[in-house]
Amino acid sequence: MDESTNDKTSPDKADVIIIGGGASGLEAGKEIAKAGKKVYVLEARNRLGGRIYTLTVPGFSTSLEAGAEFVHGDMPTTQSLLREGGIKFYSIAGKYYMIKNGKIQKSENLWTTFSTLLSKADSLKQDMPFSKFLDQYLNEEKYKAVREIAIGFVEGYDAADIKRASTFALREEWKIFGQSDQYRLKGGHIKLIDFLSKEIIKHNSAIFLSTVAKEIRWKPDNVEVISDKGKIYSARKALITVPLGVLQSKPDDEAHLHFCPGLPEKLEAAKSIGYGTAIKVFLEFKDAFWESSENQIRKTPELGLLISDTFFTACWTQLPNKTPLITGWLAGPQAERNKNTSDENIITMALDALCYIFNTNRSFLIKNLSAGKVVNWQTDPFSLGAYSYATVESNEAKKVLTQPVEDTLFFAGEALSEGTAMGTLEEALANGIKTAKELLTHLKS
Repeated sequence: MDESTNDKTSPDKADVIIIGGGASGLEAGKEIAKAGKKVYVLEARNRLGGRIYTLTVPGFSTSLEAGAEFVHGDMPTTQSLLREGGIKFYSIAGKYYMIKNGKIQKSENLWTTFSTLLSKADSLKQDMPFSKFLDQYLNEEKYKAVREIAIGFVEGYDAADIKRASTFALREEWKIFGQSDQYRLKGGHIKLIDFLSKEIIKHNSAIFLSTVAKEIRWKPDNVEVISDKGKIYSARKALITVPLGVLQSKPDDEAHLHFCPGLPEKLEAAKSIGYGTAIKVFLEFKDAFWESSENQIRKTPELGLLISDTFFTACWTQLPNKTPLITGWLAGPQAERNKNTSDENIITMALDALCYIFNTNRSFLIKNLSAGKVVNWQTDPFSLGAYSYATVESNEAKKVLTQPVEDTLFFAGEALSEGTAMGTLEEALANGIKTAKELLTHLKS
């Protein structure tokens, strides 16, 4: 349902208004609506999903996952929801490669790095930023390669600033990294979003697209949300599930929320949680040239994931789907520095990286290139970044943000999760369910 009129008349009062139609907001909306409560979901974009975005782009032979692409391991909440929705998923395939100093490295190097990091981090009694940990525990020359790989991983995988990232949180992540299969959803993550939205509508609730929440006026058990078009939506409670970047935004940003009365403690706490960004580059070629050694190309048969010391920390294929598509990944501080770089220049840099990785030249790649696409999440006005990461202050900040305001305003999302998979779909869904259950107890009173 679009807000397509200038009529200022409010719809009937709901039990709960949910601001944000991403995974967390929709999962919470489903739970609340199935409990017999009337829900309004307000989404600023003209589509649902938030940082889940399955794109169909001319020139590509398959859909593109512009946002969330993988289910990272055997995630119980995610897999339970997929079974409920009858959504099929499958394990990714392919071999792991690592290119450094122009040569293919042994995969054991990454696991050696994790082993070294864990042996040093296990002795920590007090949390500290990762940069400080490196300086204190891995500053010897013999650890130079470990430091380089670790920094690339934290900035690339976690999209984190090493000067802020929590060593304790990283330590927990390293302990389980690589222990489970990675999955993709058949048909893309949009299947999950479609299922959740249909469940909300089926249970007599409503979704309003292209509806930018600008002001939230509230008093105990009464909320009014004013949209950018001046329309007023009323409910007993509100659940705010916008990305962390929106809570950290400036007053003149398009997505900024104004609370009346204000919530300075909440917004200050939001700034204490890390929020990284990412740029994804999609390049589809006429064939999977990396499978053969013709034209003196470096052969990487059955390429699944490749880590390199190029501008792009990682790239991957679609295996077991044999579409000759390579996705390039740029995240963290490096992505932030390229916020205003044009899509054309990003593609040029990606091609240069592939020249180095596959030991070929740009003319060969351009001749074989069928389509290219760039998605830069920090320029999305309603995300302002990609996903959260833990800082030393995160746990205390989450306690502040997850505490309901007068049992009337609630906050949820992947950034507020209590699990070890912060920044993932799993945590977005799990935190949405947890917060919905808490909110429902207050609706009964």
